[in-house]
Amino acid sequence: MNVAVEIKYDSGKYRPEAFETSDGLLLTYRVYGRKVPGKPVILALPGLTRNVRDLDPAAAMLADTYRIYTLNLRGRDTSAHDPDYSNYNTTVYIRDIYEFWNHVGEGPVVLLGTSLGALLAMLMAEDHPDMLAGIVLNDLGATIEAEGLARIFGYAGKLPDEPDLSRIIATLKDHVGSQYPGLGDADYERMAVSMYGLKDGKWHHRYDDNLARALMENREAPRDLWAAHQKAADMNLPILSIRGVLSDVTARATIEVMRKMAPKMQAVEIEDRGHCPLLNEPASQKAIGDFMESLPALQGSKQPT
Repeated sequence: MNVAVEIKYDSGKYRPEAFETSDGLLLTYRVYGRKVPGKPVILALPGLTRNVRDLDPAAAMLADTYRIYTLNLRGRDTSAHDPDYSNYNTTVYIRDIYEFWNHVGEGPVVLLGTSLGALLAMLMAEDHPDMLAGIVLNDLGATIEAEGLARIFGYAGKLPDEPDLSRIIATLKDHVGSQYPGLGDADYERMAVSMYGLKDGKWHHRYDDNLARALMENREAPRDLWAAHQKAADMNLPILSIRGVLSDVTARATIEVMRKMAPKMQAVEIEDRGHCPLLNEPASQKAIGDFMESLPALQGSKQPT
């Protein structure tokens, strides 16, 4: 591993930890910041093929004020790969997240999800509302636009290994450049090393190769995200939507309908970002900070089970 380029973009403002799931997989996570009395902690989940390295810049900034956990889903980065790739599905991810919550022994948390992480946050309102103090949806709504989904599935699990990092960066620009106009070279390099690591002398994606098989076979019955959002609205669950203005995955009209269903839902749009905002943008950081400050004080603390 090229340690120098990884350290270059690593904040170092976290403590690395791991926990074992009920089916025996070791999942890795990071702990940032300190607990604030009366305030929920943040549990952040990355996107479909992504990992906690993506979340490091944003989490490091928020860590000055809040405690934040970032969790690698099974099969991603340093979390264990599942020998049964059919377990790469939302049902198992939700079980893992709930077990993780019990492991850390926190009270209700703010579940901050990016893309797939946001989808899981929405479904948690149906499956495990007891763990939620609020949800932050980073560029995902109750309708997922076919154009953006096709773009993502067009390259997820299909990009070749490369001997040189510059070729990875060029490929990323080809596939996501429309979503990040004006993003600098250093930002693309950081994105590249968060998504790829050296394996057998080539840069290889940081997720189980079998994830692509799970995506292609897609044995999972789809769930109704509108029903999940209605459940969150009925609960008066605090919700924040962060949407990239250029997003091809989440339409502005979708967020507008969601806000009508949940009048207390907050929403911001981030300029010069598509799918997804990096969450280290000043507007994203302000939106998350304002949202956290608007939450009612927590009473008591949940103990580990």
